[in-house]
Amino acid sequence: MNKIANAALVATALMLTSCGSGTASNISSGEDGEVTWPSDIVSETGAISFPQDFLKWQTLGAWSTADENGKANGMHQVYISPRSVNAYLESGTFPDGTVLVKEVRGAATAALSTGAASYATDKGVWFVMIKDVNKRFPDNSLWGDGWGWALFEAKDPTKQVATDYKQDCLSCHVPAEATDWIYIEAYPVLWKDGKPPIPTWLTQIKASMDEKANEEISASAEEPVAFAVCKTCHSIETGKNGIGPSLAGIVGRNSGTVSGYSYSPALKSANIVWTEENLDSHITKPSSVVPGNKMESLFPGGVAKPSDRRAIIDYLKTT
Repeated sequence: MNKIANAALVATALMLTSCGSGTASNISSGEDGEVTWPSDIVSETGAISFPQDFLKWQTLGAWSTADENGKANGMHQVYISPRSVNAYLESGTFPDGTVLVKEVRGAATAALSTGAASYATDKGVWFVMIKDVNKRFPDNSLWGDGWGWALFEAKDPTKQVATDYKQDCLSCHVPAEATDWIYIEAYPVLWKDGKPPIPTWLTQIKASMDEKANEEISASAEEPVAFAVCKTCHSIETGKNGIGPSLAGIVGRNSGTVSGYSYSPALKSANIVWTEENLDSHITKPSSVVPGNKMESLFPGGVAKPSDRRAIIDYLKTT
């Protein structure tokens, strides 16, 4: 169950050219309790800037992620713009102009009086989604399927750093397509009559994962358990990129060379070869080999156990 939930939690991230840091004053200025279009954080061309006031909004819900040992390695707090919850409960849909912000932080676990407890630590990234009912930006590859998508990093929230919503984000939301790409099951404030919807996406994901696992096992070496953490962002199919590039044939490959994937500037200019040694260092601590790469923000803790890293690399050698 944890592996399935973890796969669904990786948030998606898409790049929009930044139009500078802004506030969210227009979001809460609708008349008669209506949600208005957030023109102060969305430019005329669809560029999205960082919504400075989101910590004052209503909390929609929270997620936690864990490593292969079940230890928390990320805390995801989700906020929703004013008035949007009431509008959703009335209509069953997100109104035009709804803004969702997911703040992703690291996590630490400590033995407290209540038992082992995990809590949020340093800031990592923010994912921003803006509901667009009217399809305002048909030529902008960062808007589509009813939403605008953006990603900001803690090291510089004024810059939007992702690229294309279909490549970088939508794949993580596919299980929630029936509920407008949002995992309603995780947000109690959106439940009608206080009852959560049946999480059909869990069985769908499990069936899909089982089918894919059977195909991969028959075609190549058996996938190690430790590789589950890699699968949330990476595929081993040639030409199939997700949040991260395809890992097919990565051992011995030059960095930044997978066709169709939008690399970070740091990795694009790194000019290294993914030897087993470099891969081991990168998986241990993503900032060690190429500082400033995307994985550094999304998976800062790396894979701690040497035996797990060895199993992952040995498996990648067969792809």
